[in-house]
Amino acid sequence: MYKIVDEMAAPVKLRVILGENDSQRLILQDGIPETIGELVQHIKRQCGVEDHFRLQFMDAEFGNEFTNLTSVLEIQDKSTLKLVFDSAPAASALPGGSPPPPCSTPATSWSGDDSSLSFSSLCDTDILSSPESTPSRSSGWPVVFVVPRFPYDCQLQLDKANAAFKESGTLLDPDVRLKTAILDSLAEEIVRYKVYPSDSEFEEVAEALVSSHPCLKEPGSATGYGGWKVSLKYKLANYRRKLKRLGCPEVELNSLTNKPADKCSPAYGVKKPRRAEVNYCPTYPSGESAETLEKIRETLLLEVKKRNNQGTVAAMMEKTFAHRRQEVIRDAPLIADFKTKWPALFCVRELTAEFKRITTVSLLPKFFSQLDALSSKLMKVFSKKGGGQGRKIKSIMIPITQTDAIDVRRECIIKALCVYLNEEPENLVKEYMNTDGESSEAAMMKTTFGIFVIRKEDAEPKDGPEDVGIILEGVQVLDELGNVPLAVGMLFALVYALNLSYPPELRYTFEALQKLIMELDGNRLSKKIQTLKTLLAR
Repeated sequence: MYKIVDEMAAPVKLRVILGENDSQRLILQDGIPETIGELVQHIKRQCGVEDHFRLQFMDAEFGNEFTNLTSVLEIQDKSTLKLVFDSAPAASALPGGSPPPPCSTPATSWSGDDSSLSFSSLCDTDILSSPESTPSRSSGWPVVFVVPRFPYDCQLQLDKANAAFKESGTLLDPDVRLKTAILDSLAEEIVRYKVYPSDSEFEEVAEALVSSHPCLKEPGSATGYGGWKVSLKYKLANYRRKLKRLGCPEVELNSLTNKPADKCSPAYGVKKPRRAEVNYCPTYPSGESAETLEKIRETLLLEVKKRNNQGTVAAMMEKTFAHRRQEVIRDAPLIADFKTKWPALFCVRELTAEFKRITTVSLLPKFFSQLDALSSKLMKVFSKKGGGQGRKIKSIMIPITQTDAIDVRRECIIKALCVYLNEEPENLVKEYMNTDGESSEAAMMKTTFGIFVIRKEDAEPKDGPEDVGIILEGVQVLDELGNVPLAVGMLFALVYALNLSYPPELRYTFEALQKLIMELDGNRLSKKIQTLKTLLAR
C-alpha cells in the first residue's frame, strides 16, 4: 500500500447535502479549515460545485434543523452541511433578471459592448426553460423495468387469468387482440427510455411481463418468455417505422435516404446511443423549427460576447440543445468549425450542463465523489501489480506521499489507472515546461485528443500547474482548468457533447471512467474492466 503523510490535524469527514437526493462525503485531510471561506473552497473543489452558495449546518440544539453557518466552530468531525445556492435559475437571468455567477473557466475570455442589440430585440422567441424546451426524456433505462397498466378491458382479462393460474396453474393463450394490446403498451413504455433497446433489455422486459402476469408464461419456451421477447423486437421495429413517418429525428437519421448510395442498407452505420445517452438525438421544442433555432444560435454569438450575461446564454443553450445535438449526430462537424458556431459550449459550466442534458447525470459531483470513494480500493489493487507496470505505478504515486492535496491524489490515481489497464498516461496527459516555448506549441498543434499541462521548472508536487487545458483535432478547446482531474472530467464531457469515439489507445481507461466511475451502462463490461470491477468489490 502507499502511505499518505498525515500532518498535524487529524482528517475530518463531513456530509455535504448538494440537493434533493444528492449528498457527498467531504474529506478534509488537514482538519477543519480556519475560516468558512476556506471550507467553501474545499467544497467547490472536491464536490465540483461552481455556483455561489451559503452553508447551513445540522443544529443539534434545535432538533437537527438546518441553521446558517456563521463560524467553523459550529462543526466537527462527521457533521452535516447543506448547500443553499444563492443564484436564481438560469431563466431569471434573462433581460430584466439578475444573472447567476459567471462561467468559471472559459476557453476564451469574452469581451463585448453591453450596449449592443439585446436578445429580445433580435428574436421574439421566449427562451425560458419549460417542459417544451427541455429534453424529452428525464431518466435512463430503469434498473428494474416496471410493466405498465394495460387498457382496462385487457387488464381485467389478465387479472382473471392470473387468478386462475394461481388456483390451478392454467396458462392463458392470448388472442390476437389481447396480445397486440400488450405489445403496444410495452412498446410505448420502452420508447419512453430508448428507441433502440439492446437484446438484454428486450429480455428484461419480457421477463418482467411474465413475472407480473404469470398466466402469460409460454409452455414451450425454456425461459417462459422467449416468444414474447421475439414479438417485442418485431413490435419495436414496426413502432420505429411509425416514428420515422412522424419525423422522429432519432429514427429518421437512420433512414435509407440519409445513407450513402453505395451502402444503402438498413444495417449500415446505424446511429444510436452506445454510451448510456438518454437524449441522444432529441426532437425540437414545441413550436420551434430548424430555422427559428438557427436564428437563436446566431443571436447567441452576440450574447456570448457580453459581460455578466451567463444566465441568458445558459437559457439559450438549453433552448437550442436539440438543434445543436442533431447537428453533432447528423453532420459530425470538425471541432474547429463547431467551436466557431457554438463558442458558448466550450466552458466548464455549459459542458457540464450539456452532459446532464444528454445523460441526466450531474458530471462533476458524480465523477469526483465516485473517484474519491474508490481511491483507497484502487490504490490497494495497484499496489499488488508487479513487473514494469508495478514499478511505473509506484513512480506515478510518489507525489501522494509528498502532499495531501486532493487534486494531486486524484491525478495520480487516474494516471495509475491508465498504466494498470496497460495504456500510456502520456496519451491522456501531455506535460510541458513553461520554458519549452515554440516546441511545446508545435507539439500541441499535432495533438488529436488529450490534455496539456504546463508546469514550472523544478516545481514541487504541491505547486499547481501554470495552465491545464484540452486539445481536440489540434484545436485548443479549453484552458485555465486549474488541475488535471477537472480536465479529465471535461474531456469526458466533450466526448459526449461532440459524440466522439474513445481513442483506441485509451479505450479501457475511458471505459473505466464511464462504467466504474460514472456508472453509465455499467452492466456491459469488457473482460479487462470486469476483472478490475471484481477486484474492487472484494
